[in-house]
Formats: sequence, structure tokens, C-alpha cells
Amino acid sequence: MIQDIDRTRRVVGIGSNVVDVIYRVNRIAGPEEKTYILPDETGLVVTEIAGGVTLNHLAWTAQMGVPAGLFGFQGDDRYGAMIREEMDRHGIDRSAVQVMEGRASGFSVVNVAEDADRAIYMARALTAETTAEHVVTHFADYIRSAAMVTTEVSQLPLDAVVAVLRIAREAGVPTVLDVDVPPDFAIEVAGLGSAEEFEEALRLADVVKPAKAAALQMAEADTSEERAEGIFSRYGARLVAITEGAQGSVVTDGKQTVRVPAKPVEARDTTGAGDAFLGGLIAGLFHGLSLKDTAALANACGAVCCLLPGAFPQLGSSRDDVMALYEGARIPARTAPETVAASESATLRAEGADFGETASDAASTGVAGLKAVQRTAEALAKLHAGLPDAYFDEAITVIRKSEAAGGRVHVTGVGKSRHIGRKLAATLQSTGTKAYFLDPADCNHGDCGQVAQGDVVIALSHSGETEELMAAVQTLTANGATIIAITGDPSSSLARSSAAILHVPVASEAGPLGLAPTASTSCQLAVADGLAMALKAIRGFTREDFARYHPGGSLGKRLKDSETET
Repeated sequence: MIQDIDRTRRVVGIGSNVVDVIYRVNRIAGPEEKTYILPDETGLVVTEIAGGVTLNHLAWTAQMGVPAGLFGFQGDDRYGAMIREEMDRHGIDRSAVQVMEGRASGFSVVNVAEDADRAIYMARALTAETTAEHVVTHFADYIRSAAMVTTEVSQLPLDAVVAVLRIAREAGVPTVLDVDVPPDFAIEVAGLGSAEEFEEALRLADVVKPAKAAALQMAEADTSEERAEGIFSRYGARLVAITEGAQGSVVTDGKQTVRVPAKPVEARDTTGAGDAFLGGLIAGLFHGLSLKDTAALANACGAVCCLLPGAFPQLGSSRDDVMALYEGARIPARTAPETVAASESATLRAEGADFGETASDAASTGVAGLKAVQRTAEALAKLHAGLPDAYFDEAITVIRKSEAAGGRVHVTGVGKSRHIGRKLAATLQSTGTKAYFLDPADCNHGDCGQVAQGDVVIALSHSGETEELMAAVQTLTANGATIIAITGDPSSSLARSSAAILHVPVASEAGPLGLAPTASTSCQLAVADGLAMALKAIRGFTREDFARYHPGGSLGKRLKDSETET
């Protein structure tokens, strides 16, 4: 088993991430045959759900309490927006997802028959164009920062797969390889790469999870147990798991080989069951479960997936459904990696310990707080180092031009960005810029009337895709306002709607799960304050002006005392 997993970090992956376009049919058609598309119980004939080999298993991993992240390229089309929205809903980090302007995201057409058989047609899009050079140039640091790295053989070119696994291996990060298609299909049909690259990828992977059809080609044997052991020995893996659908799964770590029967469920759609299995397998490894419990958790995830349309877990129910089937050692509902002291973590993982709150956790929780401060400081330093001298110039020009024509400045944001926005509006007001906060939730219910044609609206959003904010931005631009974006994604919908962009790149948040806005909001605040100070300097705001705006409180008293002394 794998014991050297750093639970203070995320499991991250690259590979297939798509929208599954699902049609229910009476049967899967063969060559020259026709079949019928059937409406579901609501009358719909097509369902669109986020999916893809890698994104699926990361989503199921996240449902099992493991912090997860995806890296790679996506398009700026409707499907890309859907994928990113689902990642946000499931708490999957996408700070290392690069959105390519004018490009399409991947999708799959999935035909699901009444007997739960399926046929899948994949449009690989940008995933198929990802090269080893891209991996090294854009994603190496993210790979090195991970607890585990997972990738696949189905859509990602093999040279990119090898690059991912090699970077992780050199950094001492455990790796997982999902061999979703047989070798001959990957090499001869899909053209993913050479046989040599396929073999090298398998030698670099710590965990190998071949689908049944792939395993049949990878090792000659009479039984799946022998086949798993043969793959383990041939490639030097640390764990091999073979999924066999209704027959369950076989898992070996070289010391023991176990077969775990499948959970009996009435399958509705077997799409992605192997992906869900892998998500549970990764979670079991991450939480330090025994080999048998890890396989049982993986089987339970695969079984619950068969009850759903598509392959993506459902928030609020899928985890509960898995726990109802899983009978092994308990896993935490939400992993807070840094509540476990580093010196204790390896032992606890090896024993499959329950990471509930204990008396000894309090001291290490303080360490987590200090680490959060350190990571935020590092994010701020990195942000500052990357800012050009002219960083604020375009935004300042937009604001000054509006002011010269009698316009005003408004600030808006949702969630934690709302609080940063209120602080920015207050700072602008106190340093000579007429500014007002606009609640985006109320904007389309009359409050957009506070914004006149020619006014400037500063919109804050780390993702640049928040639905409520974008609805407000669309109304404001239609009414003649000019938008300035403070965002972490310069290719986001918000950025594309803006006359000026203050890009605030933050690779990851500072907290234990890497999810709560911490480093990103601190960097937003720093940039917001920088903009306010730049405007203050340009308009020649004096100490006397400051005293006039701050007559009350200790600050006002200090300014008055200073004036008296002079």
C-alpha cells in the first residue's frame, strides 16, 4: 500500500474532462442498424452532465472527503463553462485550469440502452492537443505541489501522460494511471502515442487501474487475480486494481490479492462506473484504509454511480448512498489535512485511523493557521513580483475619463469578493474617489438605477464566472456602464466583458482544504488597495484632505494633534 501521501495537499489530475451528452435508447445499434431515442420520465430526450474519465474520478474522490484539483486546458465555450461550474459546486480546485479563448471544450455523446449497456463517442478537443512540453511549461509546479497525481490513457496523448508521471516521480509524489482503453486501441486506433510510451507510462505509475478489456491485453493469465499480479510484477507498481463490472474488482499490493464482490444494485446507467470506482480507490488510499476496505469503498462508489444518469456524483446524496453500501472503516466526511501533525500522519494513515477531533489536534490546528498566513504571504509576494509597472494604468485611465465626464465609480462582488468590494468602495470614498457599493443580487431588481451611463463599475470575482455577478454585469453594460475586472482568470466571462482587467493570479488557497477563499481574497484586497492609492496619488490627495475626511476616532484625533503641533 502507499503510505507516503502528504494529506496536507490535494489529489490532482489531468485528462478527460467533458460534458456527457446522454441519450437513452432502446438498444445499442450495430453497423447499418437503426435504433430509437427514448424520452425520460420528464419527456426530455437529451441530458447534459459534466463528466470525463479524470474529472469523474476526481469528483468521486472529493465526495469521499479528499481535496481535489484538475489541471489542463479547457475552451471558453458553453461546455467549458458548464464543466467549470460543476467543478466549483463540487469544490474541485481549478486554479491550474487554463481557459483558451475561441476554443471548444471536450464532450462525449453517450447512448445508454434500457438494459444499461452503453456506447460512447468522444470529442477530445484540447485534451488531445496537450503535449509533454505543455505539461512541463504550464503545470509542473502544480504537479509537484500535490498529494497524489492521477492521469489516464483514453484521451490524453501518451507523451503528456509520461511527462506528468515523470515530474511526479521525480518530486516523490505518488501517481495513479487509469488505463481506460486497451493498448491496441490507444496506440493503433486513437493514435495516442507509441507502444514504448505506453510501456513507460505503466512503469512510472504507482497505482495502475486497468479496465477489464485493457487488463486482458496487458497480461496473459487464467484469472483476474493472476492477471493483476502479473501486471504488478511486470511494471513494478505498488498497487494494481482491475474492475470487472458486475463481478466486482480484484486488487493487489504485492503482499496480498483480494477480490471484492460488486454491490448488488439495479443498474440504470453503467457510464463511468469504473471512474467512480477509481475515485473511491484513491480516497481509500488517501485515508489510509486497509486494502480490503479500499476496494470495498471503490466498489460502493462504482455501484452508486450505476444508479445515476451519467457518471458525476450528486451533491447531498451520492456520499450518503455510498456509505449505506460501504461496511469498512469510517472515513472523514471532510478532510482537514493540516489538523494531523506531520510526525503522526504516516502512522495514522498506515493504521487506517479515524481522523476525528482529538485532544492532540488543538496544537496542530495552530500550525495550520500559521501555514495559512505563510502561504498567503507567499501568494502576495508572487503577485507583486509579477506585476508590470503599468499594471494599474489602464484601469486608472478608464476611471479618470469617466470622472472627467461627470461619472462615478461603483464596486460589486459576490461572496467573499463582496466583502473585499465593500472595503474597496469605503477606501475609495475616504481617499477622494466618489464610489458606491452595488449589490449584484439586487442589481436586476431595480438597483442598477444607481449606475448612470458612463459610470464605471469595478467587479471582483476570482473565477470571473459567478452567475449572479455576470447577470449584473450584462445589465450594467447594456445600460452604458464601463466594467473594470479584478479577477483571477483573464480569459473569464467577466474579463471578456471588461474595458480593463486587473489580473490577480493565485494558484491555490491557503487553508487546509485549499477551498476557502483566503490567499485569493488577500491578493484581491492588496490590488484593490493599490488601485485606491494610485488614484489618491494622481489626484494629489493631501494630508489636509485626509484630515477633513476622517474627523472622528483615534485617526482623526491623531491628525488634529499633528496639525496643532505644526
